[in-house]
Amino acid sequence: MSRAFDDAMEQRQEAAIALALGVSVEELSEHPYQIDENTSSDGLVYGLRVLWDGTAPDSVETFGKAGAKWSELQLPDKPDGI
Repeated sequence: MSRAFDDAMEQRQEAAIALALGVSVEELSEHPYQIDENTSSDGLVYGLRVLWDGTAPDSVETFGKAGAKWSELQLPDKPDGI
């Protein structure tokens, strides 16, 4: 696939994550993160976890302790506008 397509998909994913967390894309981009799937033993995906590399945006609920914080992310079945 083309680099432009990859970039567009990354921007779309970031916009969906920001929307689900209730923050702007700009604010999200200031807080490095990784995505981890929350799956059952048979592979059913329940949701996603945002694993924060450092700190999360102030308005986002986090779990864990310093250096190992995460947020639960439940994406809608069909996000509007994304």
